[in-house]
This record gives sequence, C-alpha cells and structure tokens, in this order.
Amino acid sequence: MHLTGDHTFDAPIQSVWDTLLDPDIIAACMPGKEKFEQIGPDYFEAAMRIKVGPINGSAVGRVRLAEQEPPRRYRMIVEGKGGIGNATGSGVLTLSEQAGKTVVAYDGDVQVTGRVASVGQRLMGMTAKVMINQFFKCMEDKVPRSE
Repeated sequence: MHLTGDHTFDAPIQSVWDTLLDPDIIAACMPGKEKFEQIGPDYFEAAMRIKVGPINGSAVGRVRLAEQEPPRRYRMIVEGKGGIGNATGSGVLTLSEQAGKTVVAYDGDVQVTGRVASVGQRLMGMTAKVMINQFFKCMEDKVPRSE
C-alpha cells in the first residue's frame, strides 16, 4: 500500500522539525496509542489499538528514524505485528518552507499481511489517511509558532 500526502503547519520549519521528533509529543498525538517509548537513539517501541473496518485489535511494533537531514527530511522505518496481522514499511518525511509556513510531505510504502489485509487496500488506505490526519491535527496544537 502506497501512502502519500502533505500537511501545512503555520510555524517555522525548525519548530515543526523539533516537534515531529519529540517522543512525548509523538506519544500524545499517536491515534490508538497504548504505549510509546524510546528504546534507543532514534528507535522507538509502540503498542496501539487498530480498527480497520470490521477488524480490530492490538499491535506492537518498532519505529526507527534514519537518514536524518535536519531540519529537512528523515526516513521512518516501521515493523509491527499483532493478532490482526503484520506490517512492514518505510517512508520519507520532507519539510519545506512556503510563505512563512512549513509543509510536511510524506511518501512511503507499507506491506500488510494477515486478517487486516483481508479488508482490502482501499479500506486500509482510507483508515491510514484518517489516522495520519488525526496525528497531524494533534501536532498542530503542539508546534510552537515562533523560533
């Protein structure tokens, strides 16, 4: 499944970068979060509840941030598993300044197997978009407006 999109923040690029990499803020904004903790430099462990159509359950996973080019881009590598299925993937977040605002663009791929994959790509894609939008909307309230 391919995920792509963007979100605009009314804040300077450094403020958005710092917020996107703050583990406490990520934990506060992660939809369905049951646990989110840093287990090493740029390495996190998470547990969350997921609902995709009629399929719902908990999953655990790991997230690693790589190829960082502050404050412009980083790669996020994820792997997760649970009773509803397994997922692996990676994507790049790119930050750019436009008219005093910061645009965060994301582009990535995730492979999903198990029960959750049975609901189909379209429903999984819609659910992923909703979760991504919830995450970014929450982040809006956390980003300082000035550097």
